[in-house]
Order: sequence, then structure tokens, then C-alpha cells
Amino acid sequence: MSLPPRVAFLGTPDCAVPVLRALAAAVPVRAVFCNPDKPAGRGRQLQAPPVKAAAEALGLAVHQPASWKAPETRALWESLGVELAVVVAYGHILPRWLLDSLPLGAWNLHFSILPRWRGAAPVNHAILAGDAETGVALMRLTPGMDEGPVLAQTRRPILFTDTAPDLLGALAQDGAALLRDHLPAILDGTATPREQEGEPTLAPKLNRGMALLDPRAPALELHRRVRALQPWPGTEITLEGAPLKVCGVGTLRPAAATSGTLHWDREGCWLACGDGQEMELTLLQRPGKPVQRALQALQAWGGKGARTLLG
Repeated sequence: MSLPPRVAFLGTPDCAVPVLRALAAAVPVRAVFCNPDKPAGRGRQLQAPPVKAAAEALGLAVHQPASWKAPETRALWESLGVELAVVVAYGHILPRWLLDSLPLGAWNLHFSILPRWRGAAPVNHAILAGDAETGVALMRLTPGMDEGPVLAQTRRPILFTDTAPDLLGALAQDGAALLRDHLPAILDGTATPREQEGEPTLAPKLNRGMALLDPRAPALELHRRVRALQPWPGTEITLEGAPLKVCGVGTLRPAAATSGTLHWDREGCWLACGDGQEMELTLLQRPGKPVQRALQALQAWGGKGARTLLG
């Protein structure tokens, strides 16, 4: 009876945890790689990545190299004799020598329907663009960014209420199931991925400059931005010179006020947009305050009111 191949898992955030657990339930995992601990919270205490916590709970060895260019990182990898790597949102571009070292390959679960949305933030960009659906691609890694051949993909509709964290959580579960289904073929070397077909689109990293909402934009576009940019960089409007974070949105309706007007009463809070529609704001956050229901956050301006956000 042959020994199982030596397997490593590489991932960092919450969305990688379901796949790690599925992999560990199926085969022995020799090592887990994730990003180093980072300061978090007001006290700036070091916080372990979700994958580290999950791996330690499973009794797996964890490594957190800061760079794959360091000679000691390569020496560590080569000492493990890894034959198969599974990668989910790891946060590093893996060097060619690592990919070449794996007889069974490095297999990545990418949260899009490739070749659409190659890059760092595929779920966010799918929502921003108004895509009707997204999915998970199980692909063999190559040196090009998300350019490798695809073994299998799942699909999931994007709902009007979906936020990026909610959608990513559902896709993470889809990815775990996808890996379980195709892991036997990967392990025995019979997996036959196919080259990607179609015109690729890119999903670059998000940035803080994307956070400010322009009320002159169409309501549906702003609705997508709020849902796509949670939890970071988030979205905000400027109310009387102060930033007011928009953390939740509801329905759309024909505008009852001129474009750029924020108005509220006991029935709710609404932002009139540039296309004759207005967007319901459900959750807001004032500077130094927790996230609150919109009407609660606006109590400082009275139980009923209206403000023009455009100069």
C-alpha cells in the first residue's frame, strides 16, 4: 500500500478555512503556510490569521514566512518534500521554483468564473460590475496571475442583497465542496485541467480612494459599491464636513428629493441619487461611534431632516 503524497496548504483569511478543513479531513496535511501575525484593534495586539488558528486547532504545523525570496524560506520548503500544494487566498505570488518542485502541482481555488476577474479582489469586482453570477474555479497554478488551466468551476447567482463578505463566505463553502469532489483525481495524477477560454478581466486590489460615494451617480451603482466594498475600504458620504460611513443599504425607489439630498424621518433614511432614484441607508457609522441603525445615527440632527450633500 503506497503512502499518501506529502501535502501542504497555503492560505490566510477566513475564506480559506473551509477548504483547509476539507483537505485535512481527506488527507494528512504536512504543513500549513499563512501570512505572519499582524497588529489589530485599538490596542494593536498581534492577531493570528484565521488559517493559523484553524490549523493549530487541527494539530497541524504552521509556518509564516514573510517572504519567499528569503533563502531560509526556500530551505524550509525543500526540507518538507511537498508533492502537492493547495492554495486559497494566500496573499503571496509563489515563485516558479516552488511550482516546479511539486510533482502533483499547486492547485488554487479562485473565487470567480475564470478568466473573468483574475486578481486580488474578484468577489468585490463582480458585485461592483453588476455581474449576474460568480463562482469558484479550481485551477492549476502557473507563473502568470490566475492564468493556469481550470479543472472545474462552480457557479452561484449574485443577489441584490449580497455583500462581499456574505458572498465570499458562501463561495468558500462551495470551494471546499469542489475540492472534495476533485481531490481524488488530483492525488492520483489523473486530473486534466483545460486552458481558460475567453477574454480575461482584472480584479485589482481595493484602495481607500474608492470609499467616497458620489450622490450624482446612479442609485444602483452606489448600492453595489456599498455592498462590494465591505468591510474594507468601506463607503462613506460627507455630512456637514464629517465623514459618515455607509455600512448597510436596503431598497431603491423613485426619488422624493433632488439629487444629492440625504433625508430621513421615522419611515427611514434615503439618499437621492443622480438618476431619479434614491437608495435606502440602513446602517451608518459616525466618527468614533459604533455602527448604528441609520435613524439612530442621525439623531444628532433631529428626528426628521434633510441635508444637501452636493455643494
